[in-house]
Amino acid sequence: MASLKERFTKWKEKRSIWQKAGDILFWVLIILFLIPGPRKAIMTTMNRATLLVKAPRMIDEDKQKVLTDMDYNWTLAWAENEPFYFTNFREEVVFINFWATWCPPCVAEMSEIEELYKKYGHRVAFMLVTSEKPEVVNAFMEKNQYQIPVFYMAGIQAPEALSFNGYPTTFIISRDGHVVTKKTGAANWNSKATRKIFEELLN
Repeated sequence: MASLKERFTKWKEKRSIWQKAGDILFWVLIILFLIPGPRKAIMTTMNRATLLVKAPRMIDEDKQKVLTDMDYNWTLAWAENEPFYFTNFREEVVFINFWATWCPPCVAEMSEIEELYKKYGHRVAFMLVTSEKPEVVNAFMEKNQYQIPVFYMAGIQAPEALSFNGYPTTFIISRDGHVVTKKTGAANWNSKATRKIFEELLN
């Protein structure tokens, strides 16, 4: 059996400089993926790179779920742990994003949501909904200078029409309570496709 030194010598002799560079980069990435901090940064960057091809779309009308009176009774918490009643947003176009600070796809799409909020926040109700502790979320929002309103799950599950299995999951709701868009995974929210959906719902 060849020794480690012999294998290394053969590797140097047989591989071109570009092949060697590729091999080294591959193993560096493998090592970084095993370390929590760098792994999260790499995954966030990779998710951002895929946003350009992941634009949201509207659900076919005959497949759209509709929020009931009971669904609008959903209670959350917001600033200073004050209760917030979802019914306050009844008859408004609503953008809801379920997310977490530890979720790379969530972090990757947040800047796009922030830009969308700057353009439509005066016409559309935006909600970032999380189960994390306020101090953790506040630190994240302040660090990145995000202004999107954050709401906290107050021990009550989201309505069945807004059920989801992973982060991030985003819903767009029409004024009459139809869930017109549901997207699990990062997406390019500050896109022509999203603006078209909003304009259709607002007009």
